[in-house]
Amino acid sequence: MSFQETVTLPSGMQLSREFDWDRYGRWDLLATNGRTRLARDVEFLCFDDRYVFVQSHDRAFTGLYEAETDSRVPVDYARAMAISGLSKPGEGCDGYYTGWVGPGLLLDAGRPPFVPPCAWRNVDNEALRDRAWFERPCAPDSWPPERQ
Repeated sequence: MSFQETVTLPSGMQLSREFDWDRYGRWDLLATNGRTRLARDVEFLCFDDRYVFVQSHDRAFTGLYEAETDSRVPVDYARAMAISGLSKPGEGCDGYYTGWVGPGLLLDAGRPPFVPPCAWRNVDNEALRDRAWFERPCAPDSWPPERQ
């Protein structure tokens, strides 16, 4: 038995998690065609309408990916942040969220506390075109969630 979860980012790239009971589930970044794997084992990401910066469990896949070419941009971290505009001084990310998020927090049917905090929505960044993305589920409380 297995199941698959998928999230389509504003750029058209997809995050996909396939869980197989004989292996562990992992999140992968797929090209806009939904089939070509660009990065494996995505742990955290920062994204906008064109770029996705991936932090991967497998360091070989950590880097900047561009939706227009469906490929990795071969630059170091500092250059990647300068090219993409994803760096926000003091906050970390200037994409759809101001913090780095895990793929599992972006599921369409997500519920608190398994969604990004509402305070991280980067609504002030007027360059972001998919304004409907800000209507996605978010956690209204503090982050990280307090233990009860």
